[in-house]
Amino acid sequence: MDWKDVGSWLKDNAGTGTALVGSLLTGNLPGAIASGVALVTGATGQANPDAVLASLQNDPATMIRLKELAIQDEENIRNHVREMTKLQLEDEQKSHETTQLTIRSGDNAEDRLVRWTRPLQSWTSLIFAGIYVWKSVSIDVAVLGFLLTLPFTYAGLREAGKWGSGKHQAMALIGGKK
Repeated sequence: MDWKDVGSWLKDNAGTGTALVGSLLTGNLPGAIASGVALVTGATGQANPDAVLASLQNDPATMIRLKELAIQDEENIRNHVREMTKLQLEDEQKSHETTQLTIRSGDNAEDRLVRWTRPLQSWTSLIFAGIYVWKSVSIDVAVLGFLLTLPFTYAGLREAGKWGSGKHQAMALIGGKK
């Protein structure tokens, strides 16, 4: 057992103040985790995650003490949670940016094979999806979704929100005007 298990238990079973302590323990920021560990070890008097969890589960006075400590340190806890959320969002944004750079570098490659691979895969998958719909007696939505994943991804539908409202998305799909 580790501190994340203690944090998960706190998030699931404790009130709002102590649930924030659980968020600290389940995060990925060393400073936030250390702050959460300091709070739970201060409340329980234990340094081992197993002993801390047992104390929190079995002794209501320990939970009350943890809540008191959390209230005293609430601003610091919220700052740590805010920082963890900010880092997570920045990580997701960086991941998306890296994906876009990879796609652009493939689209602009000098080598024809590299430049044509993604569009050819997408067109091939789209053609097979059409054949599947046309020839199949009963269409399995999972199979059709699998066949349409590449063309829809290549066409940019993974970012459908960039087109605006649903009406505009539908019109763009069928070739109508916005």
